Amino acid sequence: MTEKKQFIAPFFMLLFFMAFTMPVLQASSSDSYHPYGYFVHPYPNVSLRPGDIVIGHYPGQEYTIVGYWSHAGILYKYDPTVGDWLVVEALFEGVRINTLREFMSRYSAVIILRVKGVTDSQALSAANWAYSKLGYPYDYNGYYKQVYGPSYYCSELVWAAYKATTGVDIDAYYWLPQNWYGVLPGEIVADSDVYTLWLSDLGF
Repeated sequence: MTEKKQFIAPFFMLLFFMAFTMPVLQASSSDSYHPYGYFVHPYPNVSLRPGDIVIGHYPGQEYTIVGYWSHAGILYKYDPTVGDWLVVEALFEGVRINTLREFMSRYSAVIILRVKGVTDSQALSAANWAYSKLGYPYDYNGYYKQVYGPSYYCSELVWAAYKATTGVDIDAYYWLPQNWYGVLPGEIVADSDVYTLWLSDLGF
């Protein structure tokens, strides 16, 4: 009996500790963008600028999207009224704008990238170009990409913003058997024209 008590006490202490330290919080299963809960990342402690690229990993989505990285967006501007950066992203509802905190809350790993050799004004132009596409519908054809089109998927929008304004091609691979001529979030991460500013990985 004494041995059981000695085991049970630490076990419940561990459960108590986990309840207050797990990075995933309760969320409704009906929330299509947070079915696993809300992931809590530290806020980026680096200097950001418009045009920086934010990409997230969604647990399990590597089985539906080729590669580890799931979704991409581009920083538009810092909004002091909400105390956060605004992110332009192409969701299933179309091209939308959300806060960086909301973006990060959907993903267990988040990476922020910057395009090499691009000035602040050029990066701003890319951000403004993406912002000009607000309201465009989602592009369900991930096997191709286009700079000027009637619709965009997430990484296509980010890639097109830089291609249209700077000429820089941030698609690491021209063609892959998995997605033909499309551009995946992971291809942007792997491209030699970008480098990592910040990374947070909660291990999911």
